[in-house]
Amino acid sequence: MGEIITSKVMPDRKVVCKIILDKKELLGLKGHLKNIQIFSSEMCTNESCVNQRGNNGVTKYFRIPLSIRSRKKHSGQLLYQKLDLDSKTFYLYVLKKN
Repeated sequence: MGEIITSKVMPDRKVVCKIILDKKELLGLKGHLKNIQIFSSEMCTNESCVNQRGNNGVTKYFRIPLSIRSRKKHSGQLLYQKLDLDSKTFYLYVLKKN
């Protein structure tokens, strides 16, 4: 897991951060070094669960808690990425807005 080691506020109100991370994580970016989002697993505070359906529970659904989902239907493109780390697995879902 990475760590921000320094940060500096620039005159245009942007922040320059120096990040240290494992080589495996850097290689996981596959050369995509623009439009990077930074998040922390410590920000994950909403509990949820995984529903299992079908024969022997082979179909699994991530439940989105009512507190963070909206009531209206989303018709945008849904993409995901799976990050496997030593002690945690992250599933990142991105819903592109129309």
